[in-house]
Amino acid sequence: MVNKAKKQGTTYESNIVKRLNEHSQFKAQRFAEGGSNDMGDIQLFVNEEEYFIEAKSRQNLNAHQSLDKAINKSGSLNTILFWKKLKKSKGNSRRSSDGIPEIVSMSYELFVKLLNNAK
Repeated sequence: MVNKAKKQGTTYESNIVKRLNEHSQFKAQRFAEGGSNDMGDIQLFVNEEEYFIEAKSRQNLNAHQSLDKAINKSGSLNTILFWKKLKKSKGNSRRSSDGIPEIVSMSYELFVKLLNNAK
């Protein structure tokens, strides 16, 4: 039996892949669990450029540390952190989104690169 947190993570990753693949210029896929070769959760190609996505669905997250760890795992500055913040609502046994559904974080270097490549 898969634990609850792992199932929740897989569901969130699959949701991100589905939404990204709705854009014709994007090709996204989930990575298989890589152990020591783990480069992230999702591989994304935009035209010929490769990006790595680390997806987190949890109540609390240190975004700075998580993005740094994700960049080190992928070995690429083309790394993005998706975070879906969850909170427990009164009278509800399931956690739900807190505020906007998710945030997307990246390094300053990637941000500038993307802006310079914007049409």
